[in-house]
Amino acid sequence: MTAASPRVVVTGVGFASALGVGRDAVRTGLEQGSTCLLDLEERLARVPPGAGAVLDLPRKEFRNYFDTRVLRLSTMTRQTTLGCIAAGDLLVDAGCPPNGTEYADKGAYLGSFIVPPDFAKQVKAVRILAHRPDGEDTGYVLDDARLDEAMKMASAFDFLRALPNMPSAHLSIQAGYQGPACTYLGSDSSGMQAMGMAVGAIQSGLATAMIAGGAFFPFQEVHLAWQESRGLWADAGPVAQRVRPYAADRTGTLPGEGAALFYFEEREAALARGATILAEVVGFGQRFVTPGGDDDLSVRVDTLRAALPDAAPDWIAPLGLGHPELDALEAQAYQRAFGDSLGQSGLVTLVPQIGYCGPAAGPLNLVAALLAAAGEASPKRTEVLADENCSALARAMGQAGKSGPGSVVLGSSFSLDGVHAALALRVGG
Repeated sequence: MTAASPRVVVTGVGFASALGVGRDAVRTGLEQGSTCLLDLEERLARVPPGAGAVLDLPRKEFRNYFDTRVLRLSTMTRQTTLGCIAAGDLLVDAGCPPNGTEYADKGAYLGSFIVPPDFAKQVKAVRILAHRPDGEDTGYVLDDARLDEAMKMASAFDFLRALPNMPSAHLSIQAGYQGPACTYLGSDSSGMQAMGMAVGAIQSGLATAMIAGGAFFPFQEVHLAWQESRGLWADAGPVAQRVRPYAADRTGTLPGEGAALFYFEEREAALARGATILAEVVGFGQRFVTPGGDDDLSVRVDTLRAALPDAAPDWIAPLGLGHPELDALEAQAYQRAFGDSLGQSGLVTLVPQIGYCGPAAGPLNLVAALLAAAGEASPKRTEVLADENCSALARAMGQAGKSGPGSVVLGSSFSLDGVHAALALRVGG
């Protein structure tokens, strides 16, 4: 930030995960420390890891968060739907629910990931059209007489909803925003990236307010198998205890779905409309690992210090995956960036409770840490038998940081893909 840049504040948060929707769900989840990780059913039970955490919200309740007559579910993937649920919660929390007004000076950035939708209906349609002739052992024929039956299984909307720009487009329509819109894709850190870019859009004058965060749905066979090939999933122990960040016996993580969004706003505009300021943005860092390079640790350190160069965090929201190598890199980066000052920090990560939500994980953790720093929630402290390389972060899991106005929160997302981002907030305005 430069002295001439407008001050950017957070005036609302939106949250949707297996814990539930909204601030109360975060508070309850943090204070109880209960896990939502369960064995999966049906075909997903046969794809590693066979376990995860999902949001239990009936479709009929979606209308409590967005107008299903305008945002048609047929045009939405599950991660777009999760984003719109979190956005509905966010807009009410920020005191500016949709009212039919259109805003040229507001926009939406959302971090997500390209996960192919379920094309089961299209497969059924093809199998109806192309079938093996009766009495034959080989070969297939196309039967045009079955076209009407096959068309009942397919819809053009099934392909439309898979377009990469659909998540942020839906958020913009939902809120009535006509300003900048972008869906950041291709990285597990894209949710944190979207937030940093949204802050930059306000500072540069592109917008006066931005919705930003991440949304993700990982439960698709190809994606789960891909992450399994990368060694991400935990495969040992009871599901409820399988994700153990920074512990000596950690083996990996489990998938979860969710979305978290922040309402970023020019401070003067927020004060003018009488908004409650939750926090002020004090820094953002973003770094990329050079392909083939060996600077994984130094790039992580640079990311953290770029977001918070002149202070120590009272609360930190790292990923806490529970993956042996990635946890060690994360812990070493925090230790090198902040040294002994980490001894006063509290740590919040929701991954052991709601699973790893990809691009949404960083924003979800940051919402929880912000509520802890604001004194709205008292996270249940967790003691672990730590790996010696992760002792600083393991220790922070067992203690509380300073809460109240002026407390500093630092959230980060270190991606398997070499994209790293961190955002720092100061409680109060």
